[in-house]
Amino acid sequence: MARRVTRFLHSVPCAGLAVVLLASACGGPQTQTTTKPVTNTKTEVTEPEDEGPALGPLTLTLPDAAASAWVGQRGNYVDTLSGIWGLDKLVIAVGGGGTILRSEDAGINWTRQASPKDAWLRCVWGSGPDDIYVVGGNAIMHSTDGGITWTPQKIPITGTFFMAVWGSGRDDVYVVGGDGNILNTTDGGKTWTKDTSGVVGTLYDVWGSGADDIYVVGQASKDGAPIVLQSKIGGHLWAKLPVDTLDAPLRQIDGASIDYLYAVSAKGTVYESNNRAATWKSIGSFDGDELLGIRVVGKGDLYVIGRNQQFQHTTDGGKTWKDELNWPHGAAALQGIWGKGPTELFLVGEGTLEAGQKGSLVRRR
Repeated sequence: MARRVTRFLHSVPCAGLAVVLLASACGGPQTQTTTKPVTNTKTEVTEPEDEGPALGPLTLTLPDAAASAWVGQRGNYVDTLSGIWGLDKLVIAVGGGGTILRSEDAGINWTRQASPKDAWLRCVWGSGPDDIYVVGGNAIMHSTDGGITWTPQKIPITGTFFMAVWGSGRDDVYVVGGDGNILNTTDGGKTWTKDTSGVVGTLYDVWGSGADDIYVVGQASKDGAPIVLQSKIGGHLWAKLPVDTLDAPLRQIDGASIDYLYAVSAKGTVYESNNRAATWKSIGSFDGDELLGIRVVGKGDLYVIGRNQQFQHTTDGGKTWKDELNWPHGAAALQGIWGKGPTELFLVGEGTLEAGQKGSLVRRR
């Protein structure tokens, strides 16, 4: 038997909040909306009984609210959440303790799915509802039924950990992680091969504008230097790119096109490259806080997130930045960001340890 637990979530105060958001992928016309705060929105949570493994709440509800209003709060889930991705009304969030949360109504009602791996899941990506991957720890898992069930993949390496997954399609998927490892599947996950990266270190992210323009970013083990790799021929040959214009290793990379790449660094700098990552220029910096995620809406229009609850948005290529979340800065980190359509945005990250709620999940439509 499971007991019902009712908690109350208050949306982040957002009176007078100016919202500027355009369509994106997992990263036009400007609209401005003024809204009133939403209060006393009720969250329904089902928790397991005390005996047995602590799997965390089985359900979580973020009730619908007015357009541009944030719903949720810091510390509304028991496990840290690290990654989020979606397609149409399907949204999936992943995190600590093998957490996989799934929503099929655009982020209102969430259900925890059974995970065959009790690992810290870092990233989720899919080419469609029947082809979704989750990675973290030493696990790569695949779902063909919209994220309801997950199957561990047979991989050619052990003893490492994985940080990110991305693909140009179902038959061209990459996973990166520790020890300079890059894995690739060209048959929908039936088999995985190990690419030669030529580096030793942690690879944090992988992204490409297409199958013949792929980038991997990370940090060298020996001296902590930045790593930027590029492949122009389907990912099987990787070349090291210059890093002398970077102040620190990059944590995530995304792009608006082949000519407009964006990335965030461990020292809180936001970078832009207009020459396929040959050189980078700073377009923003935030108090030295490590930046952990980026969502590119279009050329010059992007969001960045990171430690101390950093959340910043620019629509003019970094000339001006605005915090549209307005959470008080603190020790917690925002770790994952995903959005769709002209206004919808999802954030995941750390919560409030003192209250026993280690994770956060919030949304705005």
